[in-house]
Amino acid sequence: MERLPERNAWKEKGLRPGDNVVACADKGSPMTVPVKILSALAGLSLAGSVHARIWTNDRGATVVAVLVAVRDAEVDLKLQDGRVVAVPKNVFSGADQAYILEWVKSGGTLPDTDAGAENPPAPGPPGARYVPLEPNWDIPWPAVAAAPSLLLVKAVQETDELSVYETDHFIIESPGKLSETERMALARRFETVLSVLAAVPMNLTVARRPSRKYLVRVCFQEEEFNRAPGLMHGRLKFSPTSFTVLLLRSKTGKPLKLDAVDPRFAVAHWVAQSMDLEHWLVDGFSAYMAFLPMVKEAAVFRKLPERLASRLPRALRTGKEPLPALADMLARDSSHSASGHDSALKGDAAGYWAGLLWTVYWCHLEGEGKAVRLRSYLKAWDAEDARKARGILLDGKSPEEVQQEMAAAWKKLGVKLKFAPPSPPAADKAAAEEK
Repeated sequence: MERLPERNAWKEKGLRPGDNVVACADKGSPMTVPVKILSALAGLSLAGSVHARIWTNDRGATVVAVLVAVRDAEVDLKLQDGRVVAVPKNVFSGADQAYILEWVKSGGTLPDTDAGAENPPAPGPPGARYVPLEPNWDIPWPAVAAAPSLLLVKAVQETDELSVYETDHFIIESPGKLSETERMALARRFETVLSVLAAVPMNLTVARRPSRKYLVRVCFQEEEFNRAPGLMHGRLKFSPTSFTVLLLRSKTGKPLKLDAVDPRFAVAHWVAQSMDLEHWLVDGFSAYMAFLPMVKEAAVFRKLPERLASRLPRALRTGKEPLPALADMLARDSSHSASGHDSALKGDAAGYWAGLLWTVYWCHLEGEGKAVRLRSYLKAWDAEDARKARGILLDGKSPEEVQQEMAAAWKKLGVKLKFAPPSPPAADKAAAEEK
């Protein structure tokens, strides 16, 4: 970041002196440090209060802060440590600038729209990106997915070939213009996903924030939508980097109503995005959230292993059909393009049930049943230390030994699991990492 002027230079720049000014305008250009400001702020100890929202600059860097004042060319944002910093308006994204205008019109009473406002992330240690994943087992599961009270949609570009729209947390790309009804429906659909995540029992909203806004691609043809990769739920698909939505219109051009948002699927979205990679556990979590009944009482979580044991296919439950080797699962990428959210993988039913069995095991049966090892594993993945993550999951044992422990836990519930031998590449890799 460029050096800021000395304190006695503030008056020459036309700005008020004080520690709350973090950047100033140069006489020869609109801004001396145009796009690095939010990136620098994001390195501070920041987390949302009840009134905080995510602010994004024109290059995707984000910071969580409270809007407290608006002037001609800059705004004041209040950070968690109490400091108020002045930031030029023109570094913000279009949706943020639209929010500032609405905030001024409301006289400073406009509610903030940050998805995590009701359940803000706990601040991590200085310099650390990771915020612990702590399950909230006692928080009631939301019965419905409530849409945000305020939706701001900005048209960045509108042509017959490509139109781009922006909301607080999403960039929507469409191969054609969208009507006001369509763009608001899409904004409500995707902003609702983030709103729901603020109250889910596993508190997965505290995972790593995305460095850029989520991308939504619009399809008008079912054939094009079917070719897109991702976990599918109705007319929506999700891959680790973007959403794809099928937008249908009647013969008269009237938009058809979008599918309702299932809160359980929203969790699967967030798990995949927070892990920031294609990973087999994403499929396991997706199946896990789909398997949960909509009523999320504590007893439901305690009885989940028994529920799964009673619903396993007979061939798997009796050991006649083997599950994939754990070594193979650890070595492969997630099968996003082939998986469905609420059904077994086509052509790989054993892989689907394996992901679900392992996820339930690490969430409910391993250790004290509090998912301690699984959270530590996710923490290591978040720190981009794959070797450490694997070591945490295996706990100094071979994949075969961990399989035996998992099978013993399920045997107590009347399930006799059998595992296929690992493929040669996976076995060689596992042996090399154990040395």
